Amino acid sequence: MKRRDFIKVSSAAGIAGLVGPGYTALANSASSGSDGFDLHPFIKEHPEAVFINLTSVEEKNDAKPIYDAAYKLASEMFIKTTNGKGYSNSTKVNCKPNWTCNGRPDLDSESRLGITTDLNFIEGYLNGVKNTGPQQYYLRECACPYRWEANGYTGMAERNNFDLRDLSSKDYWDLGPDDLVFKEINGVVFKKAGYMAPMNAPDTFLINIAKFKAHQMGITGAIKNLQGITGRKFHMFCGGHFDIFRSYDKRYHQFFQPDYMTHIRELHKKHIQDGIPRWDTLMDRPPHGGGLFMEQWVQRMLDSYSVTPTGINIVEGIYGLDGNGFGSGPHDGEGRTYMSNNVIFGKDAFRVDIITHWLAGHEPGNFGLFHIGIERGLSDVLDPFDIPVYLWKDGKAKKVKLDSLKRTPLLTGYLRKNNDGHDEDKYHLCDEPFDYSSWKTSGKVVRHDEPSIRALGTDANDKVVMEVSVPEKGDVYVDILNRHGELVWRMEADGLEPGKHQVVWDGFSQPGLYDIYVKGMGWDAEREMVIYT
Repeated sequence: MKRRDFIKVSSAAGIAGLVGPGYTALANSASSGSDGFDLHPFIKEHPEAVFINLTSVEEKNDAKPIYDAAYKLASEMFIKTTNGKGYSNSTKVNCKPNWTCNGRPDLDSESRLGITTDLNFIEGYLNGVKNTGPQQYYLRECACPYRWEANGYTGMAERNNFDLRDLSSKDYWDLGPDDLVFKEINGVVFKKAGYMAPMNAPDTFLINIAKFKAHQMGITGAIKNLQGITGRKFHMFCGGHFDIFRSYDKRYHQFFQPDYMTHIRELHKKHIQDGIPRWDTLMDRPPHGGGLFMEQWVQRMLDSYSVTPTGINIVEGIYGLDGNGFGSGPHDGEGRTYMSNNVIFGKDAFRVDIITHWLAGHEPGNFGLFHIGIERGLSDVLDPFDIPVYLWKDGKAKKVKLDSLKRTPLLTGYLRKNNDGHDEDKYHLCDEPFDYSSWKTSGKVVRHDEPSIRALGTDANDKVVMEVSVPEKGDVYVDILNRHGELVWRMEADGLEPGKHQVVWDGFSQPGLYDIYVKGMGWDAEREMVIYT
């Protein structure tokens, strides 16, 4: 017996193909009958994938095109749901932008662009999500709340009724009892950490929106951005390699492992022996820089990451910034922005960040974060070419080869080679070749997919979304037959790459029982699909 998928559509979509003489088109009833929201079914079903949305913004200060691009993208990435599926519209939507301290006091507002996630992108994206149903939004950022008003963050939050509160300027004992959410960790550095409520609280959905820019940690992707959801003193992950028990108020000591400094030194030595690239570099600016400093940052970051579920991870790269991430850089002492015009997103923050580093001109295997993430069981991939990559356009995903995408090299201050006779430039690319073969022979390489086809659900326009798995490169046909065996729709794709692909049935007309087939050269697969209202 064939396996069968059941797909619910709105009643309006069910008669869309019948509009004509003698018929009246009905308005889409999804808004009135909707009681929830969720990610687009193809994104939701493929946490192993990374998606790239290419934008066409001309200048970094083009506010409206940035807002519009973000709103459109969010409207495609999220869908309305009914009958208790997905997330309830009463869910609290948390958003973590990268709104770090944005540069030196001498920088003007134009020069500060690129240091933080674009304000117009945040506003457009959250309003796009809001249009699908959820109405409660909470912006949380630990860094420099005294600059929020000058940066326009306060005004943006107020005009959109987004909750933006400063919960990082006070110690935890001076806050209200519900202002921080404490999570048990028992990690390398943390025993427990406090998160700015409602971050990490039940019944929340976290939208993590990082910025495409260089930093002393490499490229500030989705993982690093999450360090800013913690409260005062918990959030100083990259503040240097120092002993918290000598510098923090004693009331914080209970939250840290008593032997973490010794453990960090042991892990650092181990990882040098394991061959993690650049891990043997020395501190340029004690207590900052060098492999020991990076070991502490990575372990502390991954402690927190291990207890922080995210709904979606995004790197806003409409324009990118090189240098130190705060305005200084290799161009006569200044950083430089580039119109990279991409938005990188996916369910898995590690995979998003690996692709982000590659797009920024770096070789991901040269970054210890990705090695240690595998060691700690938080990731299972290192080679960017083992990650399925899709171009996202107009709500549809098209599988592409990674090396077909444009790269925007961003020079970084990450672990400058400064020992054994090396004297690397302060700002550089970590693009030296990395041999992935030893990792690939460990048995963790993603296997080729068996041929299959299945229906996943509907997109924001109530079109049926399917997934086909292709075992080898070649020409592929997708056929849909009605219950009488008549062909009602066919899609042909030439030279389709191996892997999983999204197919959208844009000719759907009415509910019923359908047979769906995918065929290649010497292989095929089939399934039944029941569409109902």
